[in-house]
Amino acid sequence: MKKKYIVFSILIYILFSLSSVFMKYASAEENIILKLVFFGCSIGVLGIFSLLWQKLLNKTDLSKAYMFKSTTLIWSLIYGIIFFGENITLNKILGIIITMIGIIAIIGENKNE
Repeated sequence: MKKKYIVFSILIYILFSLSSVFMKYASAEENIILKLVFFGCSIGVLGIFSLLWQKLLNKTDLSKAYMFKSTTLIWSLIYGIIFFGENITLNKILGIIITMIGIIAIIGENKNE
């Protein structure tokens, strides 16, 4: 997989994980108008992600592009810390390390392709 498609994959999954942030804001909001705005933002982000996902699939294999979905765990943890003041635990750190090792192993295995 070419480096530019790796970067593109990571970027679209960063975008994808933002939909969860908007949904969490929507669920916590009391005002129905703001709740709908956040929900709409989440749907909009998913729509943009879908278009970019189709573009990525035209350029690379599904199995290679889909492996980056696991990076949403990392981005969700980062967003949880930044936007919601969530705590980092040892289990979360270990989970991220294991996820990154898996991604690196798959990229290294497919490097010759």
